[in-house]
Parts: sequence; C-alpha cells; structure tokens
Amino acid sequence: MGLVWLASYPKSGNTWLRFMLYAYIFGPPAASIEVAQRIPDLHRTVPGQLPPSEPELMKTHFMLSDRHPRLQETTGAIHIMRNPRDVALSALNYRKLTGEGARAFTESGYLKGFIKAGGDIDWLRLGFGNWAQHARSWRTTDRFPVLALRYEDLKNDPAAGLRSMIEFLKLDLDEDKLAQAVKASSFDAMRAMEIREKAKPTKDAHNKRLFVGDTKAARKGVYFVNKGASGQSLASVSPKLDEAFTHAFADAMQEFGYEP
Repeated sequence: MGLVWLASYPKSGNTWLRFMLYAYIFGPPAASIEVAQRIPDLHRTVPGQLPPSEPELMKTHFMLSDRHPRLQETTGAIHIMRNPRDVALSALNYRKLTGEGARAFTESGYLKGFIKAGGDIDWLRLGFGNWAQHARSWRTTDRFPVLALRYEDLKNDPAAGLRSMIEFLKLDLDEDKLAQAVKASSFDAMRAMEIREKAKPTKDAHNKRLFVGDTKAARKGVYFVNKGASGQSLASVSPKLDEAFTHAFADAMQEFGYEP
C-alpha cells in the first residue's frame, strides 16, 4: 500500500494509534522503544530503527501541505483528532513533563496563550498549525484516502477503531490478534510500561524509550501517558477560561462535530 501517515495535532492520541497498530502487526511490545523503531516519528529519530511495516506507517504532526515530506510516496493517512479542551490540558501536562518551550509559564498563562492562538504557539512555529488548521488540512484533502478518527470514539470502543484501521490498511483481520492488541495498548498497559521504564534513571534514556520525560517528573506524578480524559473543563485552572475557550473555539468545534 505504500506510505501511510498517522497524522494528528499533538496530544490527540497518536502514540495510542502507534501502540495499537504495532501490537496488531508485530505483537505486544516488550518495550516502548520497539514501537518507535517500527512505526517511526517524523519529528524524532531513534537508534536501531527496524525495517518498516507493510504498509509503511509513520507519525506526523505537520499540517498537510505541498511542503510535507514524502508526499510522492504517500498512499493514505489515518488522522485522529481530539476535543481541543482536552488537547490544551494534555499539552499543559506535556509542558510540565518536559519543560519544553523557551518561555516560563503559569498554567493560566499557558492556556490563555493556547486560546488566543488557537493552539500551542510553539507548535504553530514548527508548522503544525493551530487545532482547526491542522484538522482541515488533513480532512479536506483529495490527494489520497484519509481515515478520519476521533479520540473520543476510539476511547469508547477501541476494538471498533482498530478494526477500522486494519480494514483501511487492507490487512488481514484476525479477531484474536485484535483483542490482544487492544489489551496490550490500553491506557493501563501503557501507563504501567511507562512506570516500569522510568522506575530507574537510565543513561541516554531519550534513545531507549518512547515515553519522554524523566524519573523526577514521574515521581511527582507527571506522566506522558496522562489521564486520557475526555470532556474536561478548564475551570479548575481558572473560572473564566472555559468561557474564553468557548468564544474562541465554538465555530471550529462545531465544524468538526464537537459541542463547544
């Protein structure tokens, strides 16, 4: 089938897609880095990369445009999107986890910036666009077929979501393998793997696991595999943020079937 992108705005479930598909195609991973070696991330190189799967699967956060890498080889994409409120809160957790970003921030300040820009300011600079721009670029293209998924639907019925991916990729469907893959890529299984891998400091840890963040953050209860929650409120950070978010995102959320 050629190259198929696993596309998403950051913090929308892309790692989950990679785990699900890896577990179905290759079996449950013994370590997170195995997923990164077989289904690589366009934005991160890891050592020991293995031959690609068939079809070749690769993660991207870029908006779809004429500048996107390897367009001539692309035969399809799986695009997953998530309620932008949950994206914003997950992005805030990611900032705490990694310290990524040049600017110091408060929780309220970060979310106000996200609301004003329609997404994370640094992600705009990287070419990811804002939340709505990213979704439109992938979901309105006629360059190649796109399987459109929602994080919330995948969470509600992961087996159905994985089944749709298997069919889209034209892989043979095996219900036993599917059930095993769903179990191996559950929130609990992924969080348990992250806890195990971060239990002890590891030299060159960035190249030995998919889950970013260090053991210090894990000891504070800040994980890459965070809550996986849906339908959250920003009011816990600041009472007025939800109203501001609704005002800024209402039209785009309705466009993609979300209640503001």
